[in-house]
Amino acid sequence: MIKVLFVCVENSCRSQMAEAWFNMLAKGKAIASSAGTKPAKEVDPLAIKVMEEVGISMKNQKPKALTPEMVKNFDLIVTMGCIDTCPYSPGKTIE
Repeated sequence: MIKVLFVCVENSCRSQMAEAWFNMLAKGKAIASSAGTKPAKEVDPLAIKVMEEVGISMKNQKPKALTPEMVKNFDLIVTMGCIDTCPYSPGKTIE
């Protein structure tokens, strides 16, 4: 199964939303997770509200710290504006 990792700085909004959308649209054929280089204490309440408006719950999501194991274990890494703090793995990282 293809595994995609969405990475941003705080893992509190963009990457959390991307993870939720991806998992909903992939319907179990692929899986996504998300992480941050400097994770926030909680997911942005506005992001949770916006996703609820389209029927996707993120209430139980928590920001996660990016680890070297994550970089190694995912097939594709999508960085989302974290510039120099995001990982780069040749052949599997896109911005």
